[in-house]
Amino acid sequence: MSAPVGGAVCVFAKCPIPGQSKTRLVPMLGEDGAASLATAMLSDILVSLTACVRLKETLKVLVYAPGSSEGEAYMKSILQCLNLSATSCSEVSSRVLDGWVLLPMASGASKADLTSSSLGSKLEDALEKTRNLLERVHKIIATQQSNEAVVFLGMDAPELPLEEIVHGLQTSSRTIAHMCPADDGGYGMLSVPRNAPSSQIFQGVRWSNNLTAVSQLKSLSDCCIDISIGKMMNDVDEPEDVIRLAKRLIRSRDDIQYDDSEGKEDILNSLSSKIGSAIRDRDSSNACLHTWEALIDLKVISNTSDGICLNNSRIAP
Repeated sequence: MSAPVGGAVCVFAKCPIPGQSKTRLVPMLGEDGAASLATAMLSDILVSLTACVRLKETLKVLVYAPGSSEGEAYMKSILQCLNLSATSCSEVSSRVLDGWVLLPMASGASKADLTSSSLGSKLEDALEKTRNLLERVHKIIATQQSNEAVVFLGMDAPELPLEEIVHGLQTSSRTIAHMCPADDGGYGMLSVPRNAPSSQIFQGVRWSNNLTAVSQLKSLSDCCIDISIGKMMNDVDEPEDVIRLAKRLIRSRDDIQYDDSEGKEDILNSLSSKIGSAIRDRDSSNACLHTWEALIDLKVISNTSDGICLNNSRIAP
């Protein structure tokens, strides 16, 4: 088995509070349903990263909003429900790699934390603080790891490409950034090398825009950072994204072939074929268990003795 890769993974997440989380899904799922799905997707991300053997020596940081005591308590409750440990960023110990470090998102928070024009400053702040945390961890824990790469993830893509995250941490340990674009023009994962200046690499990025990924690539290039491109990731923001997610999860469990012609195919996917997938830690049929259960509870998916299928009456416009 290949060795752990070290470095750090930062998951940016808003507390999935009804009426404030996944509001574009409210017409389809209701406020409570949208928040329930957001909680499930975040749960799958946290569980998958924790379970990944190659990430056992990787610092895992949950950057939460609102960055208040209430926000911290909310995220702690989610982690506790998953039987995952939570540590404040001020209480780093020798067991820090066993669970998650809670890092409050930079101040000036609002309900639009993860889509506002200030996202760049929040990423910059998280990058600096995570790099400082890594330095503290390397002093506390005697490991052979000196990787200082930092991976950023959101909470909107529960189907984590673990092999891409590991590859990104490896690549960025060699001063190369690695990005997985999202199908909406943004990006689902960005791995940042130590030589990338935190004060510059997020400048000029067009957040919440179909040019977000392109403008992020330009910002990195302007800082003379080489970049590799990974596979496309699927964000879940709109009702049609929920339907496509349900189709993919059904297909992975029941081998039902749907016409997913709306899926995106472009040159970025062909580039990613060069990246091996031999380090997957979990069988695909067990992936996204919390999201799967939420979609059944929300009656987006019907799971009966007759089989598994989309609930057409639930998703009809």
